[in-house]
Amino acid sequence: MPIIFVSGLPFGGGERLARELAKKLGYDFVSREEIVAKANEAGIPVGKLEVAMIKKPAVQERMARLRERYLAVATAAICEKASEGKTVYYGRAGHLLLPGVSHVLRIKVVPEENQRLQAVMQRLKLGQEKAEKFLKDIDEDIRAWVRFVHGVDMDDARNYDFVINMEKISVENTATALCAFAQLPDFQPTPASLAAMEERLLRARARIRLALDERLHDAELTVRSNDGIVTVTYMPRQAKVAPLIPEVLKDLPGCRGVRCTMASTNILWIQERFQPDSQAFKQVNELARRWGAAVELLRYTPGQADGAAAVVSVPSAPVMRRATGGIEDDVADKAVGEKDLDFQSALEALVGQERSGGGQAVSGSREQLLAAISPTVPYSLVVVGDLFMDKGESARKRMTREMTSFLAGQVKAPVITTDELGVKLRFGPREMSKLLGYAALVAICYIFVFTHQEAILNILGGAFHKDHPWGAVGLVAVMAPLVAALYGTVASLVLRLLKLE
Repeated sequence: MPIIFVSGLPFGGGERLARELAKKLGYDFVSREEIVAKANEAGIPVGKLEVAMIKKPAVQERMARLRERYLAVATAAICEKASEGKTVYYGRAGHLLLPGVSHVLRIKVVPEENQRLQAVMQRLKLGQEKAEKFLKDIDEDIRAWVRFVHGVDMDDARNYDFVINMEKISVENTATALCAFAQLPDFQPTPASLAAMEERLLRARARIRLALDERLHDAELTVRSNDGIVTVTYMPRQAKVAPLIPEVLKDLPGCRGVRCTMASTNILWIQERFQPDSQAFKQVNELARRWGAAVELLRYTPGQADGAAAVVSVPSAPVMRRATGGIEDDVADKAVGEKDLDFQSALEALVGQERSGGGQAVSGSREQLLAAISPTVPYSLVVVGDLFMDKGESARKRMTREMTSFLAGQVKAPVITTDELGVKLRFGPREMSKLLGYAALVAICYIFVFTHQEAILNILGGAFHKDHPWGAVGLVAVMAPLVAALYGTVASLVLRLLKLE
C-alpha cells in the first residue's frame, strides 16, 4: 500500500481529512508535530530555525546546515514509520522528502476560505480583521518555510497527484474517494520503489549519526548512499576528519560499506548515453581535473516509465582511491537494472582517473529528473549532454535547449551544454589564429598611441581640446572599450591556452 501524504494549511481541514482517511484505511496517522518533536530531541531547534529563516533572511546561509539535519531527521522518521506499517502523514510538504519513491500518494487540500476564517475566529477568539491578518501572515510564513527547506512552491500543482477543493465536498466523502485512489496499482510498492526508500532511510540515518558526533558536528559533509554503500564527501581543508567518518558510521543498520571522497566541488553531467572515448567525456573530465572536482553521472531517459518515475542509484566511487575487487561493477549492474556497458565504462574511467562522483539513472518527466538532483550537493556546474536521442536532429536540439533552460531556472549551479563547454575549453588551430589576430590588433593600437602621443595629448588637453572639447570624449569613448575588448579577448585565449581559465 502507498505512503499517503496530505498537505494543507492550518485550519483548512487537511488534518481532519488525513485523520479520517487513516481511520477508513486502517493506517497509522503521523503529523508534522511528531517529526518536529523528533528533530528537537536530536538537537535541532526547529522553532528557532523557522523564526531565523522567516524574520532574518540574511542568516539563511548559516541555517543551511540545520536545514539539512532537519531534512535527515524528517526523512528517517517517515521512512521508519512507513516500514513499520501503512502510514498517512499530514504536514506541509512531507512528500518532497522521498523523491524516487513511487509508492507515494500526494494530496493537496485547498481550504474553503470562509470556513477557515470562521474556525480561526472561534478557536482563537479573534475579530474578523485580526483573523484575516493572522491567516495571511501564517500562510506567507509557511510558504517561505517550504521554499527554504525544499526549494519549491508549495502551491505548484505539479508536486501533487490530487488537489482537493473542500468547498463542495465533505471530509467523509473526500476520504471515501481517496480510499479508492489508494488502491490503484500506480501507487503500490514495487521492489525498485522499496529499495529507493531504503536508500533514503540509510542516507538520512548516516547524516544524523554524523551530525550528532561532536567531532564532526561542524564539518561540511555531503552524504549519499547507493545500494547500501554510504559515500561521504568532504572538502580538502577537512581532510583531518576523514578517518573519523568510518568509525562514526560503523555498524549503521543497512550499511554495507563506507567510502570517503575528497573533492573541492562537484560537476553533474546529465546525458542519455555516456561514451568514455567521446570528446565530451574528455572535456568534462579535463574540467574536473582543473577544478579538483568529482563528476557525477546522471543517465536520463526522457518519457514516462510504467506510469511512474524510475530512479535507481549507481555506487559512488571515491575520488581519492581506485576501485578494487570488482565490487563497483557488481553493485552498478544491480542498481541500473540492465547492462549498460557504456555507462559502466564511463564510471570505471572516472574511477581510474580519480574523478568519480558516482551516478544514477532516471526515467520520466523533467520534474522527475529535477527531483533526482539533490539540492544539498554543492554542484558548481551542471552539464547537459545528448538527450532525446530518438528524435530528429532539429527536434533533439530544440528539446535539449528547453531542458537546459528549465534546469537553469531550477538549480542554483550554472547549467551549460556539452557543445558550449567544448567551445569554452577547445583550443585548436582556429583559436590560435584568433589569438594571433587579436594580439596583432592590440599591438597596432598600442603602436598607434605611442607614435601619435603629441596629437592625442592635443585632443585630450591641448589647443584642439579648447576649441573642440567633445573630441576628447569621443576619442576615449571609442578607444577605451575597443582596446579593452581586444585585450580581454587576448587574455582569455591565453588563459585557455595555459588551461588557467
